[in-house]
Amino acid sequence: MNQLQCFCANCEHNHSCRCGAGIINVDGKGVCRTKQKRGLGMLGQKFEAAQDFSLTSDDKTLVQCDCTQCLYNKSRLCCAPSVTVKDGAVRTRCVTRRE
Repeated sequence: MNQLQCFCANCEHNHSCRCGAGIINVDGKGVCRTKQKRGLGMLGQKFEAAQDFSLTSDDKTLVQCDCTQCLYNKSRLCCAPSVTVKDGAVRTRCVTRRE
């Protein structure tokens, strides 16, 4: 997935809105289960921003999805042309999901 954007404010894998996890898992309700909170929280994200600039390549990230009702789900893999993950009120969710 070359076009994966992450707008999670407190995740170890978020590097300038790019996911560095390599593989992300989205559950049946569209929740990103790969999210890992940073040690210093959102403050840590600001301190690490300078390091994040070096991670701007379009490396492919595999999106495994258990949301069987999503039209982009093909055999538990996301086939959307782009994916956006954002913080919600309680959970970080895939907002690309379409039922």
